[in-house]
Amino acid sequence: MKKAFTTMLQGALCACTVCASLLSTPATAQIEVVIAPPAEFLATTTPVYFEGHAAYWYGNRWVYRNGPAWGYYRNEPGFLHDYRGHHSAPARQFYGRAHEGGYRRR
Repeated sequence: MKKAFTTMLQGALCACTVCASLLSTPATAQIEVVIAPPAEFLATTTPVYFEGHAAYWYGNRWVYRNGPAWGYYRNEPGFLHDYRGHHSAPARQFYGRAHEGGYRRR
């Protein structure tokens, strides 16, 4: 009798655990990976300074250097939103060879 009660109690506990896990809220990621802009992009783009650091419009959001890592604004700040609205895109400079495929010789 005691063994049957223990088995039934374990079954009920397992059923409650399964029901609780199914009814709980879905898990969300605790860590979000931010893809850093490539060096070529950073070298040719004029940064927009906001909150004391350079911000770049990359991947449809504003990214900035946060120590050794990169961060981004979840909600676009008003200043950066207005800047983006008045400028088509941050200015970029292109460095390279002449259009003929090489340097011109004299």
